[in-house]
Amino acid sequence: MGGRVRNMAKDQEKQLSSLKYLLLFSLPSILSSLLEPLSGLVDTALVGQLSTRWLAALAISVTIFNSFTWMFNFLVHASTQTISKSYANKNYSELASKIKISLGIAFGLGLFSCGFLYLIRTPLFLFTGAEKELIPLIESYFFIRLIGHPFTLLYTTLVSILRGLQKITFCFWIILFTTFLNIIISWLLLFKLNYGIEGAAIGTVLSNLLGVIISFTYLLRDSSIREKYFNKTKVELEHLFNFGKNSANIFGRSFFLTGSFFLSTKMSAFVGINSLAAHQILLQVWLFSSFFLDGIAISGNILGAKYVEEKNYKLLDLTFRKLLQLGFLIGLIFTLIYLAFSHQIIHIFTVDQKVSAILLSIWPLIIITQIPNAYSFVYDGLMFGLEAFAFLRKHMIIGVLFIFLPFALSIHFSKQLILLWFGLSLLNIYRGITGMIGVKTALRPLLEQNNG
Repeated sequence: MGGRVRNMAKDQEKQLSSLKYLLLFSLPSILSSLLEPLSGLVDTALVGQLSTRWLAALAISVTIFNSFTWMFNFLVHASTQTISKSYANKNYSELASKIKISLGIAFGLGLFSCGFLYLIRTPLFLFTGAEKELIPLIESYFFIRLIGHPFTLLYTTLVSILRGLQKITFCFWIILFTTFLNIIISWLLLFKLNYGIEGAAIGTVLSNLLGVIISFTYLLRDSSIREKYFNKTKVELEHLFNFGKNSANIFGRSFFLTGSFFLSTKMSAFVGINSLAAHQILLQVWLFSSFFLDGIAISGNILGAKYVEEKNYKLLDLTFRKLLQLGFLIGLIFTLIYLAFSHQIIHIFTVDQKVSAILLSIWPLIIITQIPNAYSFVYDGLMFGLEAFAFLRKHMIIGVLFIFLPFALSIHFSKQLILLWFGLSLLNIYRGITGMIGVKTALRPLLEQNNG
């Protein structure tokens, strides 16, 4: 009887760690992550077809908002990890406390950053590399996005909470809906109603606002859940402290990663308006594949936290190995797509021959770095699941200061945009190598404990 139970457990482990199971588990997150940067891609593609100056203005605003969203992405990773952990052990009182903490911090940071960005907007535009005559155009997009910024943080946090509760399929459908709503509104306002660059901003804000309403309603759709989550449970200071500690480490990591993107926009603007437009397109293409891979990283975060809490270290190890295989396959697919359809992809974003020439000179680097990028993103997700936030923070700081920064600053002398992209690529390779070392180091004692 005991042997039969052990065999059944082995079969279950084999099934739960199979590529097929993990692909199906990850698919909603992959598709959701694929859709998340689509609003930026849509705005870039639509605006790029109308004006290179509009595209340059968009690049400045989008970089600022993405920077402040990514700096607070501890709301995403810490929320998913901590909610998944509490959900695995069925501690609903703890779960309720953590949900309140995540949403409260997201709303507070949204309001704070909105006011802060309004006050420092002009120096921020100039620091990013905006020409003075471009500032009125930037502001026309910026002010509308500023109004919607708190909703952006709330929406991403709500989706992260729902992922931690393993409502992954719902997350896919809500992101799909709001993404296509953004596309439709932006297209109508830009091409049919001639709203100008403001039309792209309105589409993004309205879609995020609706996403908040639908996600929050879904979270509270059951009266018993609503009662447990928001009426009877108090916020525990211990949960707030732990969330704050993890958030501080992720914030430090995100601050330096975001700083590299922010500085890259500034340095590309230093080269010239065509380089700035090309950089915006390259960044959107690069982020598209990266966010696609983030779907695998999300699975690593959710399942890693779950199996650690259950002390199922063997299944944890098997799952991590298979997720890395999935990451490699996705990186390979993007390599082949970007190799085969380079001209077609570039033509989607711009018809400017000077911008296209810059893109083609850097495109081979985008192609050959897809697989290293895949590993770096998947390893990040695995480290999130292991709650190794301090390790990630330390190595992100090292990578930005000693790998990316020298390449970025060299543009002052060379005025070659490709050096900037060498720096970003090498930073990702460093992330992948240190992530591999970190995961192996963290798993070794757990597996030894399991074997013992």
